Amino acid sequence: MTYIGIYNFVWVQSYEAVVYGLGTIVAIILLYSAYVGYKRWTYGNEKIKWPSLSYIIRNFIKYVIFQWKILRKRFPGTMHALIFYGIGWLAVTTTLRAINAHIVVFLTGDTFYIYKLLANIAGIIAIVGIIIAIIRRSLKLTKNLPQDPYYYLVLGMLLVILITGFLVDGIAAVAYRYTWESYWFDPIGYLVFLWSRTVPISELEVIYRGLWLFHMSLAMLAMALIPYTNLWHIYPAAVNVSLQREGNIPDGIKPVVDIDEKIEKGKPIGIVKLSDTSWKQRIDYDACTSCMRCTNACPANISGKILSPRDVVINMNNMIHKGMWDENVIGNKVIQVNPEAIWSCVTCGACVYECPVTIHHLDTIIDLRRGMISTSSQDIPEDALNALYRLQQNGNPMGMNPVDKEQWFNELAQKFGDEIIAKEGEEYDYLYWVGCVTSFDPRIRPVAESVIKILKDAGYKVAIPVEQGCCGEPARSIGDEALYVEYIKMNLEMLNKYKFKKLLLNCPHGFNNFKNNYKKYKSYLLKDESTKGYVDLLEKLEVEHHSVVLSKLVMEGKIKPNKELRYVLTYHDPCYLGRWNGIYNEPREVINKVNGLRIKEMPRNRENSFCCGGGGGQLFYEIKRGQRISTMRAEEASKTLGDSDNKVVAVACPFCNTMFRGESGKFGFNVKDIAEILNESLDNK
Repeated sequence: MTYIGIYNFVWVQSYEAVVYGLGTIVAIILLYSAYVGYKRWTYGNEKIKWPSLSYIIRNFIKYVIFQWKILRKRFPGTMHALIFYGIGWLAVTTTLRAINAHIVVFLTGDTFYIYKLLANIAGIIAIVGIIIAIIRRSLKLTKNLPQDPYYYLVLGMLLVILITGFLVDGIAAVAYRYTWESYWFDPIGYLVFLWSRTVPISELEVIYRGLWLFHMSLAMLAMALIPYTNLWHIYPAAVNVSLQREGNIPDGIKPVVDIDEKIEKGKPIGIVKLSDTSWKQRIDYDACTSCMRCTNACPANISGKILSPRDVVINMNNMIHKGMWDENVIGNKVIQVNPEAIWSCVTCGACVYECPVTIHHLDTIIDLRRGMISTSSQDIPEDALNALYRLQQNGNPMGMNPVDKEQWFNELAQKFGDEIIAKEGEEYDYLYWVGCVTSFDPRIRPVAESVIKILKDAGYKVAIPVEQGCCGEPARSIGDEALYVEYIKMNLEMLNKYKFKKLLLNCPHGFNNFKNNYKKYKSYLLKDESTKGYVDLLEKLEVEHHSVVLSKLVMEGKIKPNKELRYVLTYHDPCYLGRWNGIYNEPREVINKVNGLRIKEMPRNRENSFCCGGGGGQLFYEIKRGQRISTMRAEEASKTLGDSDNKVVAVACPFCNTMFRGESGKFGFNVKDIAEILNESLDNK
């Protein structure tokens, strides 16, 4: 009976030792490169903080095996999947063949047929993926893709390896498969076999040996070059997604828990020199694939600013690979990071959300801002410094007189009763943190008044603490970490005096701050006896945004809109409510319950929403380059609303409210918070 299975080293038996020798050299190169990479990540004897094994495995399966984030972009994701799964399976087949040759023979009979068929499919889809990649890059079907020749060299090498692999396999069929009549399991090899069997064996052996040597040498060379080409991302990217920061993407900006020690020793806070980066940030930089998803989603870049999140990461990576550990990261050299780029960021999180290998660009950008603030850099925008000064002096970044807020609180007490002002000893369903922008802007105060009225009508006990000021988020976004931690302690001390079930906010920035950011400072608070007790408060603190509360009320029928509002309306997703906290449905549930509204979605909505331009502290300062981000978003809203009368842009954020109001006159729409819209739809008689 004819043997059906793998034959090893047909016609090239004498080269077997060469293969294993080269394979050993390649393995040494790859292992050494991995070791060097690890040493870069742990420079300065920094220790990697390993999460649980189950966390690592879960992330590896989700992000590497199933390509979860890569496939979110259909065209490039499919292209990458074809290459990844194709070449990945061919690597598996090579491993299986080695096991079959040296450990146990199992690739025979039907198993061999399946093995060959899957290898054919893998090779075909990999070739298709590579051809698509070449066309995509050369025709610039994805914006901003680098056009460096080595990208094409790598793709070309992979293509040649795959094609020569099919040729070698088909010619080998003459040597040990010529009696088989059916080649359904090896369709590509069979096509080559049909030609090769017409060539005299003596000539075919010479052709085969030369082609086999070329294929084998090129494959070995490609593997040896992995650390020096964009294929290197395979290793650090897999590590990066497996060890990614815990929390919802794009959550995860690291706190500075040793800030007191740094201040005491006169050390800078954040990143000044390259050596100030953390092990996780360095893996971030090494993992970048230059896919450009971050830059193509960046509102600052799209509006004409010089910020490219990818370039920030690549510059950091280039400095690390050159060993520039004692060099300042910010500067005007080509390899350094341009400070204007860092101050152009609106911290919308689009870059982090889009990155297929879970790089946290904002982690680095905020750290670079911290570094500039802590060293009094000349590169800080003057308006940003003024906002910090006003925050220190007046308790709010706008520089408004605190007396104005107190007067408004008195007006609220007259309107809703004295019980609206929080008192120690009383217990409340909701303690309402109004926030600084809402407190001082007369055109946004009605948002808070609408929230209070709706909650009281629904039977909830709600109160406002009069001592409240800014949550500190502007200080953190601009990079004044020392001021930020003072606000954390001050605000937690104030909250600790009151009894309440939930903390309510109508500002997504404050909401994210209390819900996520403050809780990252638990270890810092535990260091001091005077702040240890605040950790218990943080542990039990429940924080809700007003859109979620209002949604519950209308969905449960506790609040029933009964007036028709004749608006053409589009809703803008705030970055810190949507992308940072995954709240998309609740605001829409509120406006969908209001009768008479004609609701239209902007092209960029939900996860793909485009920033209003007010994040990252830029409600208080502006980088005057290119178009205003708010203008671009307002224009999109205007086009969505069309030429109708009574057009409304619905928002759920005071920052967005402010930015859109600044553009409303130009584009002819009104700006209303969802709370105002809901309150307007109620019979208030």
